[in-house]
Amino acid sequence: MRYPGYIFTVVIAISGCNSSPVKKNNPPIAIDSSEHKDSNSDNRPKTAPGDIPKTHLKDTTIAGGDFILFLRPDSARFESYAEDEDSGINEADSDFGFGISNTEDSFSKNKQYKNIKILVSEARYILIKDCKTCPLTIDRDTINYGVIISSKGRQMETIYGQVHSGDYLQEVKDYFHLKD
Repeated sequence: MRYPGYIFTVVIAISGCNSSPVKKNNPPIAIDSSEHKDSNSDNRPKTAPGDIPKTHLKDTTIAGGDFILFLRPDSARFESYAEDEDSGINEADSDFGFGISNTEDSFSKNKQYKNIKILVSEARYILIKDCKTCPLTIDRDTINYGVIISSKGRQMETIYGQVHSGDYLQEVKDYFHLKD
């Protein structure tokens, strides 16, 4: 009988097709204020609420306290957009720059803003140290322009993609509950 040998060969060939090793991808490490509970993360750094995570990221702006942070694209990203003459990046960046300048001028003329810092960042990562849900790292890979307003112990506010040449005082007044 020849069939048992033939069946054995077919079974081996089929089982060999299904036995290739499967490589599992580990999920990316998130840096936030909660402990990471992942079976694959025993050796990953953990952070406790209130701690600032030790980060290896060199392209990071660190902010804390009362602030308004203006986000602009880095020079490489800006240049890539500027290559397309129809992108409008030059006009948008100019308007946003005027908005930042107008906000700085108003801050310098009015004492009610004296404890609020104005920051500008082109860095990819933003580490906010002391907001309500902090420490928190924001990866702004897809965020070219934006505003982040934060205060110690309060929920931060983000405004992405709204570019204008006016000041950003109304947003600051609303967030910090300031009056004219």
